[in-house]
Amino acid sequence: MTSTLNSEGNSIQIGAKRAVASSVEGSSSPVLTSSKLACFQTGHAQRVASWNAEAEDLLGWKAHDVVHHPLANILADAGAGVSLIAAHPATFRTDTAFKKANGETLEVELWSATLPNDEGQLFLLQDAAEKKFLETALLDAAEREQRRIGQDLHDHLCQHLLGASFGAKALAGALDRESSPHAGNLHELARLINDAVLQVREISRGLHPVELNSAGLMSALEELADRATRVTPCSFRCDRQMLVRSQDAAVNAYRIAQAAVTAALRETGAKNINITLSHVESSISLVISDDGTTEGELTANPSGVDAKTLQYRAQAMQASLTLNFRPGKGTLVTCLFPA
Repeated sequence: MTSTLNSEGNSIQIGAKRAVASSVEGSSSPVLTSSKLACFQTGHAQRVASWNAEAEDLLGWKAHDVVHHPLANILADAGAGVSLIAAHPATFRTDTAFKKANGETLEVELWSATLPNDEGQLFLLQDAAEKKFLETALLDAAEREQRRIGQDLHDHLCQHLLGASFGAKALAGALDRESSPHAGNLHELARLINDAVLQVREISRGLHPVELNSAGLMSALEELADRATRVTPCSFRCDRQMLVRSQDAAVNAYRIAQAAVTAALRETGAKNINITLSHVESSISLVISDDGTTEGELTANPSGVDAKTLQYRAQAMQASLTLNFRPGKGTLVTCLFPA
């Protein structure tokens, strides 16, 4: 006797006379047979037509458990899953959940493409937990490197420049006492070096701006607006004390705002930028808007590195993120995350 699934997704026993399926059963595409990712293929009425060994390893179901049975049987939410697939007849990518053979539910990233010659659909799956772990690890590594560079700029380069400034001032003072015509030039040199120190400190703050205290995001966004205002008017509004107790959430929210402001300064032709931080029920809303007439890379290319990085940051803080360009109005970036 062999275990399989009925139309409701429950395990039943069938006779041993049914032919035992191989790792890939039925007609299958070359992608299915050669892929190192979990793959399966559906045919008529969204029934599973083929199932590869990697899909078996990921979900635990053997080919003979699922082939010739409705795809809905192994979806965690059968109704929603079938509706989702029906709404995307061509190539698409989404996040969904599958039932595992051991009774657990697995969150997956799902890609699908319609096969030629009416051969059904091909699906590829990746464990979403593993993907999220890798994305988080990448963001953490990037954040550590930015923190290190910022600290080096502040602790070493700033001190070096201050030493040069003091030396220039001392020499300018000596030339003043000698009534040298070159004293003024040295005073100007010392002033330029001090300006460089201030600029390096600002760059350092931009690389690692959010302090460990819970009000750090508010002050960091205010500083971001102040720096942007030197190029384009930028306002920061926060009606009341906004505490973000998660350091990771604060850093990711700041990076999203920083990317949106940078895009407004460099790409959209904005004449005004607004940053707003507010409470929305049990969540915190971060909104960055500008009045630029040109669409920037963040919204023009949602599959680009910049937009994807912001999406990864939003996922890491369990936030919803929208990136919208509104012709005639400008760009709107909205991030809603748990308070």
